[in-house]
Amino acid sequence: MWNSQAPLQLLLSMPNTLSKENLINLQAVIDVDKIINSQRLKRDLCGEYAPFCDFCDKSLQYPCAHAYVKMKQSEGLDVEIDKAVFEKAVVKEEHKEEKPRKLIRIAHLKRTK
Repeated sequence: MWNSQAPLQLLLSMPNTLSKENLINLQAVIDVDKIINSQRLKRDLCGEYAPFCDFCDKSLQYPCAHAYVKMKQSEGLDVEIDKAVFEKAVVKEEHKEEKPRKLIRIAHLKRTK
């Protein structure tokens, strides 16, 4: 069902330590194939699309790319993700500001006879 060759060829053309840009490109290749298959089957295939879905952590940015790299690492491929990618994600999460809530007043009308 999934095109296993496209992400593998892309990953093999990349350096052994993947940057954020590498993850973005890998995610895009996986997303295109996943969307095509999701449309063909008329349902969202997230979580069941490919063997690497078992390694998925949806809390990460570019979850498919991370999961694919983890699967390839478990198969013995010498590839890793630059630690700076994770540090930026953590810093981004720490400085996340909540939007102030808007208060809505609901008026009650009294009916007079």
